[in-house]
Amino acid sequence: MHGKRVAMWLSKLKAAIILEEVDTLSSLLDEIPKFESLEQMEEAAFLLAQSITLIEHHKIKTAQTLQQLKNTIDFLKSTQSEPSSSINLKF
Repeated sequence: MHGKRVAMWLSKLKAAIILEEVDTLSSLLDEIPKFESLEQMEEAAFLLAQSITLIEHHKIKTAQTLQQLKNTIDFLKSTQSEPSSSINLKF
């Protein structure tokens, strides 16, 4: 039964990598099973290395997206005219 659990975990890990499901990867990392063979360990090690690469790629992509959003917000703020006020005191 345990062998099926390991095989299922490895299959889920492969699918998460292929589908780039970072949240699924995270939950799978929290429940790493005990491997029964060297072959399973080697496969898991390879897949975990792929997971790290994928997570790092998403981390960089997210940082770039956040920077683009910040630049857009800064641009929009710079193009706004000063809000008009009923009392405009300038010294």
